Amino acid sequence: MVNPWITTVVIVFGIIVAIVGVIAYLRMYKSSAWSATRPDQEEPPIMELFSSSEQTSAGLNSTNNDTN
Repeated sequence: MVNPWITTVVIVFGIIVAIVGVIAYLRMYKSSAWSATRPDQEEPPIMELFSSSEQTSAGLNSTNNDTN
């Protein structure tokens, strides 16, 4: 018959492996749930796509007053 301490070590090892497996599964499930519910990053407003020189040449500069 096997010594009781060997049985205890095997059972404790199995419990530790089970806990680590559950934690790994929950981390994977949580990250996949986040990616499914998280909306894609919104596109930046069109004004941010232009550089300041392109805004000025296009007449989009916010410092210009439209007094024409």
